[in-house]
Amino acid sequence: MKVAFWSNAKGGAGVTSNLACVSVASVLEYSHKAILFENHCQKNRLGNILRYHSSNYHLNEESNYKIGQIGLGQVIEDAYKIDEEASKVSRKVVNVIKNASIEILDNSLYYIPPSNITNTRTFDFDLYDKVKPILEVFETLADIIYIDTSNKNSLSSKIILDEVDLVVVNMVQNSSMIQSFFDNYSSILHKCVFIISNYRKKAKLNIKKISKTHLIEPSSIAAIPYNVEYQDAVSHGNIVEFLMRNYSCKRNHPNYSFIKEVKKAVEMIMGNVNLYHREECL
Repeated sequence: MKVAFWSNAKGGAGVTSNLACVSVASVLEYSHKAILFENHCQKNRLGNILRYHSSNYHLNEESNYKIGQIGLGQVIEDAYKIDEEASKVSRKVVNVIKNASIEILDNSLYYIPPSNITNTRTFDFDLYDKVKPILEVFETLADIIYIDTSNKNSLSSKIILDEVDLVVVNMVQNSSMIQSFFDNYSSILHKCVFIISNYRKKAKLNIKKISKTHLIEPSSIAAIPYNVEYQDAVSHGNIVEFLMRNYSCKRNHPNYSFIKEVKKAVEMIMGNVNLYHREECL
C-alpha cells in the first residue's frame, strides 16, 4: 500500500512532521512493516526528526557517509533490476535497500534517506524516471510505503500522486487554500483523506464547516492541534520517545487531545489500507 503525504499549501501544513508522527504511531498500533522516503530535499528531513531517538542511531562519521552515498540515489540506479524468471526483486536490490535504510523502530519502521544530492533538479528527474519501479520494489519489502511528497513543481510528485493508493492531504485552516485544492485536484479526490494541521477548535473554519462545505465525511478528516511538546520533539529528533511516553495518556493529560487526533489519523489511514503478504522482508 502506497501512501503519499502532501499539501497544496505553500507552507505551514506540517507534511513532514505529520507523516513522521503518524507513521510511528501506526506501527505502534498495528503489526506491520513500513518504509519512509521523501522525493525532495529540505532542511527538516524525515531523518533529522526521527533518527536520533536512541543511541543506536547516533551514527558515526563513516556510517553517515556510507548511508549518504548509498541512499535513495543508489536505489534509483538499481530499482529496475528485477529477476524476470523468478518475478521477484533481485537480491542485489534487496541488499542495496537494506544497506541504505535506517531502522527507526525495530523490525518495523525504516527510513531511506536521499543520497548526497548536488543538483535537486537532476535528482527529481532521476526519481521521476525510476519512481514506479522503486515503489514496486518497496512494496515487496513492506506493507506500507509512506512518501513525504513535495508540493513544488516536481516531476516525481506528479507520478507519485498518480501511483499511490492513498493521498493524505495536509490542510491549513485557510478557506482559499482549501478551495484551491478542490478546484484543482479533483482527479485525486477519490483517494484522499485529510489532516488539518495546527487545528484551532475555536476558529470559524472548523471541521464541521469544512465537512459541510466540501462534502467530506467527518471520519475522513483528522484535526491535529498544535502541541508545544511535540514540536520540541520534532526539533530535537525524539518523536519516537515522545509518542511512546504519551501514547496511552489519559483524558486529563495535557497531550491527550493531540494523541487522540493522531490516533484518529492512523485509524483513518489504516481503514484504507489493505495489507498483504510480502515476498521479501527487510
